Amino acid sequence: MNWIPEIMAVGQGDLNSPAAQKLGRKLWLTSSQGKYIVDQVKYFKTLGALSRYLDASQNRLQSLLRQADKYKQQEIIMDNHHIRLNVENGYTSFIH
Repeated sequence: MNWIPEIMAVGQGDLNSPAAQKLGRKLWLTSSQGKYIVDQVKYFKTLGALSRYLDASQNRLQSLLRQADKYKQQEIIMDNHHIRLNVENGYTSFIH
């Protein structure tokens, strides 16, 4: 993931600023959490937590994710949110 723009913005262009280092550390520690990544910054381990965050029914979300699995997609767009599968942690499908 490319966190540099976000870290640079927090540090006002200085990667060595305390704010930039704090955010960088937080992003690094949370990067391995969760099967689902929303908008490149939010991680969710369960479908229930993901559906609550997106304010969408689990049935609707499962349907979209099953469709993505069927076509071996690693990302879907739902209500202007980009939902990616965290393949960096070895996940190979959204539902299974």
